[in-house]
Amino acid sequence: MLRIACLVLVLALAPVAQAAEPTPVDFSRDVLPVLSDYCFQCHGPDANSRKAKLRLDDKASPFDRGVIVPGKPKESSLVERITSTDPNFV
Repeated sequence: MLRIACLVLVLALAPVAQAAEPTPVDFSRDVLPVLSDYCFQCHGPDANSRKAKLRLDDKASPFDRGVIVPGKPKESSLVERITSTDPNFV
């Protein structure tokens, strides 16, 4: 009986163990939809609706302007703005 209980427990926890493995971030699947829905209105390709010089549709722009510092999220002002609770800072 104990063996059956252990087997049931192992089988029940197997999907949890598999789900704990992180999946790699895919730019097209994970990042681009967020940028498109929330950022491109002000930081996208349309010069007439753009509200700032920073363009997020141009890969070089956020890196050239120092908004994203690769490998250093604490130094990236984009991360600071995204995680801020101050509505004037976002």
